Amino acid sequence: MAKFFIRKFQSAEELGYTIIAPQGLHKFYLEGASGRVGASWMTKENREDDIQNYLIYLNAVHSELSSEKNWDEIVILGFSQGVATAFRWLAESNIKPSKFLICSGLVPPDVDLNIKKDIFDPIQMSYFSGVNDPYRTEASVQEFHDSVSSSQLNMELVNFDGVHEVCIEEVLKRI
Repeated sequence: MAKFFIRKFQSAEELGYTIIAPQGLHKFYLEGASGRVGASWMTKENREDDIQNYLIYLNAVHSELSSEKNWDEIVILGFSQGVATAFRWLAESNIKPSKFLICSGLVPPDVDLNIKKDIFDPIQMSYFSGVNDPYRTEASVQEFHDSVSSSQLNMELVNFDGVHEVCIEEVLKRI
């Protein structure tokens, strides 16, 4: 849930950054039929509709924030399923962030970095991956590396001693 996720960035707010944490539009119980609630961006059910809905949602959030203030710099951070969400949003919108921080996720198969190179090339990108992430496999790391390498995008790779999480210390060094 965004209200918990955003707490990790309190030290960035203390440095004067404004942190916005859009939340996935789907909620579910993390364990069974009650208890803690989580959020996701989409499932395989109505996938294409979900993608269009969250792109509309993110564009609306960006439009509202842009109307309130002229931002000096925009940094996009995607975590887990939010990485694919952020890649799609950047590929399909006119937002121009200076940095894209990619945490424990992959380029979605429907975003061709070779075709969208002009969009992603000016963005300073960093990929963060926990070496003990249970979702990390050699195949997924190779797939990510291949998609970035084939497009000749410049991306910093940051491996950290951790699991499927945002390594806040490493992220804060790069914002």
